[in-house]
Amino acid sequence: MPALYIDALPNFVTINVDELLGKLTTGLAREGFDTTPATTFSWLREIRELQRAFRELIQVEPAALKWAVLFEYILPVVGQRIDCVLLANDVIYVIEYKSGSSSSARGALGQAQDYALNLLDFHEGSKDRVAVPIAVGTFSKCISLNISSQHQGAAVDATSLATTIVRCQAAWSGQGFDLDPKAWDTSRYFPIPTIIEAASAIYRNHDVRNLARSKSGSENLETTQQALEVAVQDAITRQIKKLILVTGVPGAGKTLAGLNAVQSLAQKLNLNLEQAAFLSGNSPLVAVIQTALKRSVGSRKRGVAAAVRSRVREVHRFVRDSFGNHLAPVDRLIVFDEAQRAWTAARNKKKFGRDISEPEMILEIMGRHNGWAVVIALVGGGQEIHSGEAGLAAWGDAILKHSNWEVDASPEALVGGPSVAGSRLFRDGGIADERVRLLSQLHLSVSKRSFTSEVTAAWVNAVLDGRCNEAELLAARGLPVYITRDIEVAREWLRSKAKGRRRCGLVASSGAARLRADGVETPTFQFLRSIDYVKWFLEAPEDHRSSNQLEIALSEFELQGLELDLVCVLWGGDLIFQHTEVVARSLKGRKWCVVRGTKDPQKSADDPRTRIQNKYRVLLTRFRKAMIIYVPVGSNDDSTRGVEDFESVHTYLLSCGVRSLPDKEIN
Repeated sequence: MPALYIDALPNFVTINVDELLGKLTTGLAREGFDTTPATTFSWLREIRELQRAFRELIQVEPAALKWAVLFEYILPVVGQRIDCVLLANDVIYVIEYKSGSSSSARGALGQAQDYALNLLDFHEGSKDRVAVPIAVGTFSKCISLNISSQHQGAAVDATSLATTIVRCQAAWSGQGFDLDPKAWDTSRYFPIPTIIEAASAIYRNHDVRNLARSKSGSENLETTQQALEVAVQDAITRQIKKLILVTGVPGAGKTLAGLNAVQSLAQKLNLNLEQAAFLSGNSPLVAVIQTALKRSVGSRKRGVAAAVRSRVREVHRFVRDSFGNHLAPVDRLIVFDEAQRAWTAARNKKKFGRDISEPEMILEIMGRHNGWAVVIALVGGGQEIHSGEAGLAAWGDAILKHSNWEVDASPEALVGGPSVAGSRLFRDGGIADERVRLLSQLHLSVSKRSFTSEVTAAWVNAVLDGRCNEAELLAARGLPVYITRDIEVAREWLRSKAKGRRRCGLVASSGAARLRADGVETPTFQFLRSIDYVKWFLEAPEDHRSSNQLEIALSEFELQGLELDLVCVLWGGDLIFQHTEVVARSLKGRKWCVVRGTKDPQKSADDPRTRIQNKYRVLLTRFRKAMIIYVPVGSNDDSTRGVEDFESVHTYLLSCGVRSLPDKEIN
């Protein structure tokens, strides 16, 4: 989106301040942003101080006569506005201005760093460029420029801005061809927000088509959204019950599509707030999204908490509260995230004394409506980590028992494609009858989570299946995954990369029972009762409860469905490799015991060996930008931390194309 003001630097330093204020105020109103007297006063100070600083810059750096300045450059979707961008030959300066003396230099610089990283990651005109963040203000303590790190930047007062830019130019200019200001200003921006950012944006009524603008995947997501809208409208028009099965590779945007369906379809179809809900059996995901939504809208606003709880809910509680009362629920449209993880009849009987599977219960509950009802089931595969998960076939069993339901399904759900790990809707592999309609638009084929690599999911599958040669070929396509045997090196690497608001964190398998010996508390349920995982995901990096503190490792149970920009996977002894054989284990007392499993994909949802593999499938697919794997050295004096076991893991991962961390990667 073009800036509200763009001009050559010599023109900016001579423009009338009132004229520029008028341009900014008019432009901001046009884009739907409010202006206040405080905004105008801040602009007034900013313009005057930057004009003085840039006049000085032109005097000491004659090349600046050909540079361009942009004010209020808007980054779509999440509503970010960059105060000032200076395009200097081939270097981009991202300037965050703070008026007054109460601003924190660290906070202001972090904001500038976040903007700069967003440009480098998602802005076509900034790709492979140098982007330097600079905070300008009256800070009690400034932050000096660190020439060894382009992404670090500086927090300075306005009188030091010119000299800071001159130093940056001497260090980093001349690495590429000069930027074209007009082309840069109108360059396309493809933001890929986190699921938390996306959920907040959707709840504020942003269109999903603007939330995942990757060159390879936005059309796929938009097509799925259109297919969902048509399918739901068909159910309403014909007053029928319909199950819609959406499949997708890990990180392709299934949850995003589901959240958007609840929000946008409810509005387009004129449903009341309570008539559409996003349901998940993943309690941490529900808690984190609920808190993020309340924060983004304003938790103190009247009715916000109740509205959020109504729109995003825990599925097992919905089933428990609705099944026994024999009444039709308020909800007409529900989205069930990770629907293959619905409970089996045995799990339901143990929990609630009801010998019936959760898919069957949901169809029975929603089937009580007179007229239409829709269940949108978002289905993945290969990430079943709990016992008692029914799998995709349980939905086929339920459909066969409920003859009044029709099915619109992704072909992957019928044929048992890789996105559902070979499982199928119907156990015999066939289509039940004319009630089933196949729609290719209901499959999301492009992963967006790891926006720096499109091969992450395929690489992880190859690694965990023992196909190291295939994994190595995939990794050679630019996989940003590294390995180290030193946990402090891993922490240093994470801190060096996690600038701005980027989130980093330690993650580990719940079965990694001996990580305590490496100075990391084992992520067990008992220990995690004292950890607020919502704050781990949401608090600012400097907060002691934040994931960025790198003190607490969360497990697959808290992480599933969520993500971090930078991840360190702490490898445990529960999954090792003997050459290309994948060995799953469980610690019993003082001894690791091999866990055997089944080769039948229809039974894999509740297979203990598969669940251990899936723990690592979840952990290895949590990163958005890059990942480092820490493999302990082990001890010859401790059989639970065998040196040979960890050496086998290290050797195998190297053969799968993981790169040893070079010194230059830490800066």
